[in-house]
Amino acid sequence: MQTPESHYENFLAEKYSWMLGDLSAKEKDQLEIFRSFEISPQGNGVAWDLGAGSGIQSIPLEELGFQVLAIDFSEKLLSEIKTRKPDTKIRTKIADIRSRDLYQGVSPEILLCMGDTITHLESQKDWENTVSLWSSFLSPGSKLILGYRDLSYGKSGDKSLFVVRSEESQIFTCQLQFIQNKVEVTDIFHEKTDKGWTATCSSYNKLILPIDDLIKTVSQKNFGLKRKDEKNGMKFLLFEKL
Repeated sequence: MQTPESHYENFLAEKYSWMLGDLSAKEKDQLEIFRSFEISPQGNGVAWDLGAGSGIQSIPLEELGFQVLAIDFSEKLLSEIKTRKPDTKIRTKIADIRSRDLYQGVSPEILLCMGDTITHLESQKDWENTVSLWSSFLSPGSKLILGYRDLSYGKSGDKSLFVVRSEESQIFTCQLQFIQNKVEVTDIFHEKTDKGWTATCSSYNKLILPIDDLIKTVSQKNFGLKRKDEKNGMKFLLFEKL
């Protein structure tokens, strides 16, 4: 069993952007969500994107006029932002979003954490501690935007297998096995070579965070829920620091 960091480093990072598909379309989807939440620079114009990956949220934030800091534990994924948008002014930082040392200096007016990043945390306690760091760091009136997949629909022992993306010579599938408070995720990659098909796989855990429990936890840390939405199975929530 890999940690999320080692899973990305050793298996997923090199496939991640391909797995997502049309990145331009993904960026437009994110931009639409931000606009529906009426997000625009109102204060210092700084936005932090936690778990930024290859930038499908960072790039739309920059388009909206923010000075963006993209933060992720994967150097490879962060490097793709500049590759895909050579003229970008997005800054990048390799860091663990659980690190207290990350939350120093001037706080952003927008703190964003999307794309299932929060479900990569190891435990409920880990999640609560991270929210506490956000609460201590952000100034009143700052916005917190969360996006994730609520996996609480499964029962312990349930399994599901689905195709994420397929092409003539590549197939990416994912298996979910539900256990108490977590989901064991196994990513499986089939690739056709001159010698036939090969298969590689890697497993890691995702944290189950029921939406009502998540809202309660964040609200108890001095945030007020302003908006929520759902699209393609993803939950999106906008909070304001009180």
